[in-house]
Amino acid sequence: MKKIILLCLMFSFQSQAQDLMQNLQDMIKTEPNVEVNLGPGMLGLLSGMTESEGEVANVMKNLTEIVVRVYELDEDFTGDVSQIKAWVNDTAKGLKASGFQQLAAVREDDSTVFILAEMDNDAMKGLSVMALDDEDELVVIKIGGKILLKDLGVLMNRFNVDLGDIEVN
Repeated sequence: MKKIILLCLMFSFQSQAQDLMQNLQDMIKTEPNVEVNLGPGMLGLLSGMTESEGEVANVMKNLTEIVVRVYELDEDFTGDVSQIKAWVNDTAKGLKASGFQQLAAVREDDSTVFILAEMDNDAMKGLSVMALDDEDELVVIKIGGKILLKDLGVLMNRFNVDLGDIEVN
């Protein structure tokens, strides 16, 4: 019974991520400049390829998905940036209402960033990052799987993520 519940929860998170990405795609009406879709199989291969970086390989073997979208909202973009900003804010509110914890937020005139985590005891089951920067680039990242809190720093250091200017809530 526990396995069925776990599978349902995992499917629910993956479906939620797919729904969020589809809603974004329908609203923004443009193709992303960067699109990454890594499922469990590919992540397993990548964790094997990073064995020389033992800490990174250990983190990656526990992941079930990584989805990344980057949209350039330059002069060719014909959509409404205020609608995208509302989507980011509404999505963050929806994730918080469904149990995600807000780890960090930036709310400035030209930048809106949310980092949210779905927690399970001492580990994250999911991590979502949405960043609308200078109203000319939107980045959306969804990570599924088990991320131990002690491993979060390893990932951030490995990929040069600097949260120095972010207000942590």
